This record gives sequence, structure tokens and C-alpha cells, in this order.
Amino acid sequence: EYMESRILERFRRRQINDSTRKKQLSTLNKLREFAQYTQNPRKHRPWGKGRGAGPLPHEPHVPLPFCSFTHKFAGDFDAWLKTSHGSCLNTRAGRHRNVKAYLELARRDKITFDDPYQYFVNSRVDGQWKSLSAEELAKLEWHYTRLAPGSTHRRMLQKFLFSCHCGLRLGDLKAVDQMQIEGQLMKLKPHKTYRYDEKDLLLPITRKALGYLQDSRFENELDGFYLYSDQYTNRQLRDIGLSLNIKTKLHHHIGRETFATNFIRQGGKVEVLQKLLGHKKLTMTMKYVHVDEEMKLAEINRLDKLQAA
Repeated sequence: EYMESRILERFRRRQINDSTRKKQLSTLNKLREFAQYTQNPRKHRPWGKGRGAGPLPHEPHVPLPFCSFTHKFAGDFDAWLKTSHGSCLNTRAGRHRNVKAYLELARRDKITFDDPYQYFVNSRVDGQWKSLSAEELAKLEWHYTRLAPGSTHRRMLQKFLFSCHCGLRLGDLKAVDQMQIEGQLMKLKPHKTYRYDEKDLLLPITRKALGYLQDSRFENELDGFYLYSDQYTNRQLRDIGLSLNIKTKLHHHIGRETFATNFIRQGGKVEVLQKLLGHKKLTMTMKYVHVDEEMKLAEINRLDKLQAA
């Protein structure tokens, strides 16, 4: 009950966006299912049987009191998510982060309880996203020029290629219409950190990126980009990649990866990249930098030239 009320309160106060609200409510529903399971495991359908995992329909909610938390809770909840819903490691990690966030809020509200995560390590696997190679990016840009203005694929590539040349997060890409642009400077409040950083960020963007934004504004009569759902966009990007024989799996997160890798490939400094991506820690920036075979060969050739000199 506490978690549900705080989710709705934080959304009403615009402390979380609608996407975060839905994810946290989804976690809340899993907590309720888990509470029902712990009360009566036999009534809970296992994952993959019947119409899916979860309690039987029309069952009343079973309470989960703060006083019921023990050091076993996190491990039991994790095991239940894996066996009853087939949740992967990263999905389970996200569930645990949501629960821990509201436990922390409860502590601030002076609610006392034993820490159920004291002995639990919330592990996750880094994403296996791979940036586009220079040849693949050039192929996409060539394909873009051959698409008719106003077509679905051209609209999608306007946003995607813009991301490849400026590195904005997906949430910021969706809010480009609310940003001020003067010359090559974009003034924005980063979507992911807007709750913590009150000041706006001035982000320089390339002329190539600006070109895709100007195309969208002229062709679609919008201040930003024409937006489709994330799932539909990913399906269409995948189809575009297959039609062009691009080996890298295309989806909307690849643009940011591609920008970071190309920035380093072309001699950019990682400390500057950190600021462009809006990261507080350099370790986060390094997750976006992929050293490919071409970059390694270029560095070896540079060493050979220095030694020969």
C-alpha cells in the first residue's frame, strides 16, 4: 500500500515520468503475486503452464507488512521471479532496484523494518549492444537519401541518425521539440537526471545531426521528430538493417553507442565524451566505448610509425 501510494504521488508531482511509473507499478504487481504465493504456493500457477504465471484470477491482495521483511526476502523474491516468471538477470535486477527505492523512501518516512537486502547482491549483466561500423553508418545514411519525405522509414531514420551524430538518450530524443537550439548549441534538461540537476545543459551538436533535425522539421512540420512506439521503431529498424545486409542488430539504443565509439575512433578525448553523454562517472562512459578491430589496427600502425621515426 505504501509503495502504490508513493508511486502515484511521485508521478503526480512529476518526480517520475510515465514510463517509470508503469515499470514500478509492474514491479508492485509482482510483489503482490509473490505475497500471494508465499501464503499459498499451491494456488500459484508456475511459469509456462496454463495461461501464464501468477495467482488465480479474482484473488484478493495479500498484505506484505514491513515487519515481515527478513534477510531471506530478497533471495526468495529473486528465486520466485526466475522460476515463476522466467525473468532474466537484468529484469530481476530492475525489479529489485524498484523495491529498494521505495524501501529507502520508507526509511526516510521513519518507518522501521529490517533491511531485506542487507545480504543480497543485486547483479546484472552489461548490455551486449554493438555500435555501427563506419561502413554500416555510411550505408544507412545513403539509404536515407533515397527514401521519400514523409515515409515511415525516413522519419525513423531522421531520429536514429540524429542520435548517431549527437549521442542523446532516447528520452531526450523524444523531447527535442522542447529544446532551444542556437547555432550548434542545444539547451536541454537531461531526461534521466532532471530530478537531480536543476540547471540546463548546453550541448554542442554536429552539423550533420542538425541536418536530420531540420529535415524532420521541414518534412513533418514538427519542432522535433515524428515519434512511433519504441517496439514498432525497433522492428522497423531491424527490417531496414536486414534489407541493407547490416550485420549489427539495429534498435534505438544503438545511436548513442555509435556516437560514443565514433567519437573515440576519430581521436576524441574520453573526458570530453563523458560531458557530451552527460555521465557523472567515467566508468559509465567507458561502457559506451567499443574498441573495434579497425581502431586497434590504427593504433598499432601509429606505434609502428613512431618506432620507425
